[in-house]
Amino acid sequence: MLTLQRYAKPSAAIIVLAACLPFQALATEIATNMRLNFNEIAIMNRTTSVSVDGVDITTYSNQIDKLLTLDPSIANARFLSTRLGTFSSGSMTIELRGNQFISLNDPGVSVLPDSQRTLTRIEAGATLSGGLLTTTESLNLDATWFCRATALSCTRDEVYSTLKFLSPLSNSTTSAAALVQPIRLQASGAPTFTADGVSINYAGLSLSGTVNVNATFTAKTRSQYVADALAATPGAGGGVAAARWDAAATDIQSLRNSVLTDVAVANTLKIARTPELKDAQTLLAAARDSTILLNAGATAPTVFNSPFDLMRQLWNVTATVDPSLGRSTAGFSSEDLTSDNAALSLAALSLIASGSDEHDFAAQLDHALGVPLTTSAAPQLTLDGALLGLTDAMLSIYYLGNSSSGLVELNLPDAARYALLRNGLYDRISLLEGNGLTVIGNSDYAGSAVLQGEGEVYIGEISSGLLELSGQSTASRLQLNNIYSNQFLVVASWAVTPAPEPSQAWLLMMGLPLLLWRRQSA
Repeated sequence: MLTLQRYAKPSAAIIVLAACLPFQALATEIATNMRLNFNEIAIMNRTTSVSVDGVDITTYSNQIDKLLTLDPSIANARFLSTRLGTFSSGSMTIELRGNQFISLNDPGVSVLPDSQRTLTRIEAGATLSGGLLTTTESLNLDATWFCRATALSCTRDEVYSTLKFLSPLSNSTTSAAALVQPIRLQASGAPTFTADGVSINYAGLSLSGTVNVNATFTAKTRSQYVADALAATPGAGGGVAAARWDAAATDIQSLRNSVLTDVAVANTLKIARTPELKDAQTLLAAARDSTILLNAGATAPTVFNSPFDLMRQLWNVTATVDPSLGRSTAGFSSEDLTSDNAALSLAALSLIASGSDEHDFAAQLDHALGVPLTTSAAPQLTLDGALLGLTDAMLSIYYLGNSSSGLVELNLPDAARYALLRNGLYDRISLLEGNGLTVIGNSDYAGSAVLQGEGEVYIGEISSGLLELSGQSTASRLQLNNIYSNQFLVVASWAVTPAPEPSQAWLLMMGLPLLLWRRQSA
C-alpha cells in the first residue's frame, strides 16, 4: 500500500492511496483523411471565361495546368497536428477520368456516302505528377469525330467522346509532410486533321477525379494528453484552480469533437472514441471537481454538480451530516467521459488532495494510475473532513463489491461515531470484529445494538439519509449486504483515535538484530 502524506496547511489531507488503474493495452490508432474532388475544363481556341452548363469556367487556351492542393487549414489539422499523436503511416489514392467535347460546323453532302465521314481528329492527353507520385502518370484522351453514313450532315450540337479512366494510383508514406504536397494536373490537345469545309465552333477537354489522402496516428498516453491540454490553455481560469482544470478538460473535448475525416472510418479509429483522450478528459474533469470539493470548507458553496459518483457521495455526506452548511443534494452533470471512471476519479482526487497542481499533475499520473483498483475492506483514501466543511470529521473512501454474495466488509477506524450514506441497497449490517456498535440518529431502528457474533441486524430499506452508528473507540469490522457491483462508499468518522506511531524503543529493538546480522555477515 502506497501512503502519501503532504501537509500544505494544518488541515491538509492524509492520503492513503491503495490502488488506481491497470496498465493499459496497446495504444489506440486514430484515423484521419481528406478528399479533394476536382473538375477542370479547357476550351480550345478560346481565352476568355465561358459558361458550361451554367458554371463559369476559366479557360487555358488549349491546355490545363493546375496544382491540386489540399486546403492548408484543414490538412494541417488532420495530418500535421502534434496534438493527435505520433504519425504512423499515410497514403494517397488518385482517380482521374476525362474526355473531349466538341461542336462542329459540317456543310454536309448531297448524297449519302457509302461509309462514315471522318470530320476531325484531336489528339489530347493528361498527366499527373508530384506529391507521392514517383513517376508521371498519363491518360490518353485522343478522339476522332465522324458523321455516320446514314446522315447527310451532322448538327452543331455539342457531343462528347467516350469517358476514359486512369487506373487508380496509390502510394504510401511514412512522412506526414509528404501527404500535403500538391499534385500537378496537366492536359492539352490539338486537332491533327479536319475535313474540307468542316470548321470547329469550339472544342475542349474535361477532366475530373478525386484525391484521397489517409493517415493514421498512434495515440499518446492519457498523461501526455493531459499535459498537452494544460500546455494549450496557459493562464485559463483567471487564477481559479477549478476553472483552470475545466478549461483543459474543455480543450480535450474540443479536440475529440474535431472533424478529421471526409470519408467514414471504423468507430474504433474515430478520435471521439479514442480511450486515451477520453480518459485524459475524465481525469481533468475529476481534478476540477476534486478542487471544488477540497476547497468547499473555505469557499462554502451550496450547489454542486458532478458526473462522478465518488464526488457526489463526498458532497452528499457533508450536506446530509451537517444541514447548517445549506447544501442541496449533488446533481449529476452529463459529460462525455469514460463510463467506468472509478479509478480515474479516485486517482485525480488523491493527487489534488496531496497538493498536486497543473505543474506536476500530468507527471504524477503514470505513477498514480499504475496499480489496479480492487475492492478492499480497507479505505482507499482518507481525507480531513474540514477540507470539505465537515469540522472534526475524517472521511474514508471505500471501494466495495461482491458479485457472488453481495456481502462486503469495512474496516472502520477507532472512532466514537460513524455516518454512512444510505443508497437503497444494504438493509442489514453485522459486526464481525469490535466491541459493539449502536444505531443512532433519526432512524426507526435507533437503539438497535450491533454486536459481534450476534448475526445480522435489520436497519430498513431506505434510499436516502444516513446510517449513523455510535462506536466504542475501538476498530471494528462491519459487514453490509446487497453490494453486488463494485462501488464507492464514503464513511464519516468522528473522534478518530490515531494509529499508534512505532516507539523509539521498539525501533531500536527491531533494528539491533538487523545491525547484528549485518555485522556477522560482513
